Amino acid sequence: MKDYVLIHVPHSSLYIPEEYKKTSLISLSELEKENLFMCDIKVDELLENKEKMIIFPYSRLYCDVERFKDDSEIMNQYGMGYIYLKSSTGKVMFNPNEEHKNIVTKIYDRHHQLLDEKVSEILEKYGRCVLIDLHSYSKELVFRLFHYENVPDICIGIEEDYYSEELTNHFIKYFENNGYSVKINYPYKGSLIPNKYYGKTDTNIVSIMIEINKRVYENDFDNFKKVLQKSLYF
Repeated sequence: MKDYVLIHVPHSSLYIPEEYKKTSLISLSELEKENLFMCDIKVDELLENKEKMIIFPYSRLYCDVERFKDDSEIMNQYGMGYIYLKSSTGKVMFNPNEEHKNIVTKIYDRHHQLLDEKVSEILEKYGRCVLIDLHSYSKELVFRLFHYENVPDICIGIEEDYYSEELTNHFIKYFENNGYSVKINYPYKGSLIPNKYYGKTDTNIVSIMIEINKRVYENDFDNFKKVLQKSLYF
């Protein structure tokens, strides 16, 4: 893996602070089930070089660092902004008080500051940065939320101002040659841009999201781990 590559894994943790769990408006067994369903379970284990990774240590049900904090976040309509209010079935799950909101906001800001600093460090040292935003998803979730069907094994998310045709084609050809179906910006689209560089051009940052259908690695984790690791040697 190139020195200028950074892997961002935002949704692989199941950790919700115990005090916050106690405020849940659904039963703890329901919360645990939803937490597991929404988690990109074991995605952080698909790669071995943890020094090249930023892994968010909290569950997305507690704080989702992939969301915008303001009203521009489209997932707010589902109660799934950077602080989740509803479950994937639309059931009210949390109603955080101001203290909880302040705590979560600080966690969110601290994570994005870390991401900004790491990307800036890579840019300063190597003159470029390739940010791989690594996720998994289930066909059940995208159908439940968006009514999408016929979802691929691999979804590649791209951003127009932070896009590399060469790198995108590399991933498409690589995964297809290994027998996986691939679609661009479906069922998810876009890729994370560090806050410091969001909206700017000529940043020398390429951001690309890799969304792995959970069926792919649940069926053969060790094999797909080898496939994914080799994909990052470009």
